[in-house]
Amino acid sequence: MRKTVYILCLCLLSTLVYCEMKYDIIGEREGVYVPTSALVSQVKEENAEKTAYLSFDDGPSDNTVKILKTLREKKAVATFFLIGNEITPEREEIVKETVKEGNAVGIHTYCHEKDKLYGSEESFFEDFKMAAEAIRKITGKSPVLHRFPWGSNNRYVSSYVDELHDRLHKMGVKSYDWNVSGEDSIGGTVPQGIIFQNVKKDLTRFRQPIILLHDSATMDNTAAVLGDIIDYIRGEGYGFATLDKREEYMFPASWR
Repeated sequence: MRKTVYILCLCLLSTLVYCEMKYDIIGEREGVYVPTSALVSQVKEENAEKTAYLSFDDGPSDNTVKILKTLREKKAVATFFLIGNEITPEREEIVKETVKEGNAVGIHTYCHEKDKLYGSEESFFEDFKMAAEAIRKITGKSPVLHRFPWGSNNRYVSSYVDELHDRLHKMGVKSYDWNVSGEDSIGGTVPQGIIFQNVKKDLTRFRQPIILLHDSATMDNTAAVLGDIIDYIRGEGYGFATLDKREEYMFPASWR
């Protein structure tokens, strides 16, 4: 008798655990298995194809031509987050060439001056619209990719970045931070070897790394070492794609 009761209790417990796992822990929606967002994110990362997303901030510049040449020779693509007031008449062809060769362009800022850009929500969107119009006039399309100058967790904007992000979403715009950085704009001239090692040390932690590099007039070393960086990335089994092919990525709110 005691053994029968024990078996029945064990069966009942097993059933309850199963139901708890299926409905309470992971959620219930019309009886369909619904994994948590954390689990979905983990599974996506583990199962995702190894794709690297090269990205360049602060262009266009004279270095853009060198970067495009290397991308073309190495059969790779990248995403360029542009500064609107750097799109001078003599650089319009560079922007056109960037898009023509299969790269993506997005908005970084129009002025890249923190006091103007991040003075208020209104000043942010005034700057944003000016940059968007500068790109649209050349490419014929309104850009839908965006990167916050100094990242979405910078102290100038972190207190109201969620409001900006929500408004950008309503406009159909996606924002992208990064998870690998060449640290090529951190004070003075960064040697090529340091830029390369900075990319190398974090790259393989991610199956879909977003790599931050810069494309301003002072980034000669970035342009020069780009070929070696691409060779290393490809040697680690990654392909290349532009960020319009990837889901949005922003730094966690806990980083602010």
